[in-house]
Amino acid sequence: MTKLHEYIKPLEAVISPLSAFFTGTTLTCMGYALLTSTLSVQMNLHHVPTAEIGLILSLYYAGYILASVTASKIINKVGHIRAFSAYISIFSALALMHIFSYAPVFWALLRLIEGYCIGSSMMCLESWLNARTTNQNRGLIMALYMVTTYLGSGLGQLLLNIPSPDGILVYITVSIIFSVALVPVSLTALPAPDISLAQSMKLSELYRTSPVGTIGCLCSGVFVGAFYTLGTVYAAQNGLDIAQTSIFMFCGILGGMLAQIPVGRLSDRLDRRFVIMWTCGAMFLSAPWIQFFLNSGTALLSLSALLLGACTFIIYPICVSHINDLIDDSRRTNASGRLIMLQSIGMIIGPIIISFAMQHFGPICFPLAFSAVAGLFVLFAFKHIACRPIHYVDITPATPQPITVTPVYHKVTQSDTIIDKAKDLLSEKKH
Repeated sequence: MTKLHEYIKPLEAVISPLSAFFTGTTLTCMGYALLTSTLSVQMNLHHVPTAEIGLILSLYYAGYILASVTASKIINKVGHIRAFSAYISIFSALALMHIFSYAPVFWALLRLIEGYCIGSSMMCLESWLNARTTNQNRGLIMALYMVTTYLGSGLGQLLLNIPSPDGILVYITVSIIFSVALVPVSLTALPAPDISLAQSMKLSELYRTSPVGTIGCLCSGVFVGAFYTLGTVYAAQNGLDIAQTSIFMFCGILGGMLAQIPVGRLSDRLDRRFVIMWTCGAMFLSAPWIQFFLNSGTALLSLSALLLGACTFIIYPICVSHINDLIDDSRRTNASGRLIMLQSIGMIIGPIIISFAMQHFGPICFPLAFSAVAGLFVLFAFKHIACRPIHYVDITPATPQPITVTPVYHKVTQSDTIIDKAKDLLSEKKH
């Protein structure tokens, strides 16, 4: 019990000041996860061809890429809180606009803009979070951030049970969730980054800063995109029923969640490049065995999915943490956009290439692709770790992370408000 308390106590010290931030992140992820699943269900009910459904939903990632290139200018101009509020407000309206028409072209346009809004809001959150951390705790805090995103996405799936055959009630629920998500972020006492110092950062400059982190984000996109897009297809082609397929997907995501905190804390103590390389090395060795464990009972099926998910979902936050160790606050927003763009590109091209291989050579290409990409990355990372020294920029934020619980509504509850001051002035005039 004492050891458990010693493990949890540092987490409490980190989570408490960021509680409002993480609450807003969870609600944001809950809203867009619920909307994504609802759109897929509704298009299927309206007999939209499967190819069109895939194209419409993939435009979400195109919007992500568009945001990664252009949104940093807006964020650096108006600030993180205002930009986040604007993007989430637009998304709240877009969710309701799905009621107006079921035309695939109209939904495709909405999906593109929705991807842009979510991509931009994630840039606000990630760059803001990295500006409030140091090299000593960035891995842990990014791990907690990823846990909140997975938690929100999971809770969003549960809301699919809302009784609404036409989807209208679900769209209203999504809009409400996004409206509520604005409250904790808008009223948080966590200081926003100083936008007056913002500088641009090209992709080539990002690569020169950290080749391992840059290529790692691209590989992460390949892994995550392939798992989400082709995981169910792979399970079905190997003869798994619906229940077994759901176990495979659930355990994969659960493995990613469970690995976040311990691996994040480990990366705070070691060179993060080694942690990324070891993770990909574990994937290289273990991924091919999934093919043999898949039909060997529920226990081995769950274990293989847990291991695959753990390796798949922890690469991105460690890469982001590593790159932010090497840059200062003025470049974080632009760097965040470039990293989101790299992962989005991987999430688009990865499933396309792997699905083509699965179609021509069978489902075994799914785990073999994970192993091959991970193996190539290990060679790439080992070369750069051996030949390239690391130069950290260990700068404590200008406004350090608070060490007390975030008073989300502290401004509202203060007695010294404008009305109180006006009453004081009136009383002074009377006297």
